[in-house]
Amino acid sequence: MTQNTILLIILAAIIALMMAFFQYYYKNKNRSKTNLLLTFLRFLSIFSLFVLLVNPKIKSNTIENIEPILNVLVDNSKSITYANEQDKINTFVKQIKGDSDLNKKFDINYYAFSDDLYTQDTFWFNDSQTNIVNPLQKLQALHKDNIAPTILITDGNQTQGANYAYYKSKNPIYTVVVGDTLQYDDLKISQINVNSYANLNNNFPVEVFVQYNGDKTINQNFTVSQNGNVVFKKLLTFSDSKSSQKIQFNLNANAVGVQNYSCSVTTLANEKNTVNNRKNFSVEVVNEQAEILVLSTVNHPDIGMLKRSISSNKQHKIVIENNLNKDYKYKEYQLVILYQPNNKFNKIFKDIETAKAHMFIITGPDTDWNFLNNVQPFFTKNYVSKKENYVPIFNTEYDEFITEDIQFSEFTPLKGFFGEVKFNVPHKTILYQSILNFETENPLLATFSVDGRRGAILLGSDIWKWRMQSHLQQNSFQQFDNFFNKLIQYLSSTRKYDRLEIEYQPFNYANQDIVIKAQFFDATYVFDNSASLVLSLTNKSTNENTKIPFTLKNNHYEVVFKDLKPGDYSFSVQTEDRTTTKYGSFSVLSYDIEQQLTTANATDLKLLAASSDGYSAHIYKTELLIEKLLQENRYKTIQKSKQQIQSLIDWKWLLALTLLSLTLEWFIRKYYGKI
Repeated sequence: MTQNTILLIILAAIIALMMAFFQYYYKNKNRSKTNLLLTFLRFLSIFSLFVLLVNPKIKSNTIENIEPILNVLVDNSKSITYANEQDKINTFVKQIKGDSDLNKKFDINYYAFSDDLYTQDTFWFNDSQTNIVNPLQKLQALHKDNIAPTILITDGNQTQGANYAYYKSKNPIYTVVVGDTLQYDDLKISQINVNSYANLNNNFPVEVFVQYNGDKTINQNFTVSQNGNVVFKKLLTFSDSKSSQKIQFNLNANAVGVQNYSCSVTTLANEKNTVNNRKNFSVEVVNEQAEILVLSTVNHPDIGMLKRSISSNKQHKIVIENNLNKDYKYKEYQLVILYQPNNKFNKIFKDIETAKAHMFIITGPDTDWNFLNNVQPFFTKNYVSKKENYVPIFNTEYDEFITEDIQFSEFTPLKGFFGEVKFNVPHKTILYQSILNFETENPLLATFSVDGRRGAILLGSDIWKWRMQSHLQQNSFQQFDNFFNKLIQYLSSTRKYDRLEIEYQPFNYANQDIVIKAQFFDATYVFDNSASLVLSLTNKSTNENTKIPFTLKNNHYEVVFKDLKPGDYSFSVQTEDRTTTKYGSFSVLSYDIEQQLTTANATDLKLLAASSDGYSAHIYKTELLIEKLLQENRYKTIQKSKQQIQSLIDWKWLLALTLLSLTLEWFIRKYYGKI
């Protein structure tokens, strides 16, 4: 309490005493014990009321013991069941729960993971995918300010996500290897690289990786077939020193539509897992190609990103030029990308306006906004000379084409001038700006349309870092390139869109969710979020038919099928009034990716433990791991002192004491006839 508060309490006591004395002793000659008791009760009630009015604050210190956190992270995927290791894991978890020393030293939290993280201490081992990096990242974010080592119990086989072997963790990770660590002879198709689109009557490249685990020299046939016909064949030779091969070949796109292919490599005589000897892929053959022109006067890594990302879709052809004085035939290009325009682009903008060409403007620190505001009629920016970093925030309501959040908020900020953009034409925002963790309604990436022309503006440079960061997160450029090429496809397309658009994967595995997306537009080609769409699914072999309505999800409609049996399916998407219908087909393959990983990945788990300063052990030998956790001096209970400030007005007993003293005084006076 402060000195002023103490003085006020003393003053309150003096006033209360004077008032009580005045009531019962001033001009009153009766000095009985009853009057003395009444005087005390009156003093107590008045003093209590005054103290409540002063409301002093009392400080108190409490000591809190904070135990280090121990996270027990258990692989809940089907691969544990296939390896018949679920009982050993449950026994080990029970051992941890029953270890009094371990529970005394740590605050233990139990989690399950597959492709995500779940809080639970019982496990069913029935999930269909495994991503080890994702739950480790979430745990690190959850305990970023705490001492929190992790016991990771898994076979180390992941089916998606980045490589976890060198994951940098702030806290140590103790890996417990589950499953058989012996290596068996195996031959598998590990990866197929092929573009999603190909142009009619053109050859398209295919790249296939085949891996061999064994020490003998073998010769095996590799074949690619379509509709039962072999379209490519090659004899492969493997040995202990030549354990993998990359097969590159071209196939002819001779028919429009989705073309399905099957790759296979002949099995070994003693091969334990033969399902991974076959893999399928598909290519959509189209009879059109968009040619895109990129104009820039600055050398920047973004230009290389544009080339690589756009070229990843063979439906797009990109031309990069820095000669702005050349007379370009803009009508021959489906899209013109203007990178950080300045006053040298004056003729370019006039020619584009004359040709009514689609355009995509990318701005940045080298953009001349005075020039850009005056040279085109679509938007203006009230800018200042200060440069700013813009973090992207995905707009889930964007509906010009189907797109999804690819974790934009985790991407590196883009650079540009500070200021607000105002559009003079109808526009829709894909990405908003976040500045210093403050989300704004200013667009970072937006599209606009006027008089049949389409355009877009990206208000920041260094988008090349987004592509690299996406690769680090996904171990592939595919996710970012898909997003960027959808934007390019939308801007460059000259065809009139159908009112009903559908999107789906032609090949799916039996352990995957099968997602069919749809967009429906009204007569003015504005996304209709009140439409009623119905999907009718037919199993081609059994003719079994299922009807299910679509559900609205942000900027599109969606149907998700779980646990569909392997086979070929056809479907139709129809509006409620049956005026618009779209058809499609897909295959469900009897390939459970979790079942293909028959050997525990002890090598990467040891690397993960070593890189985080942890320890690795097999589930049969966990005693040393537990002993290391108990003896480790890094994990100590921390005492924290907390200062609590409590107002006296919160003390309910003080109010009760005041009421009690007033009540007693009234009853005593009533009893003795003083009222």
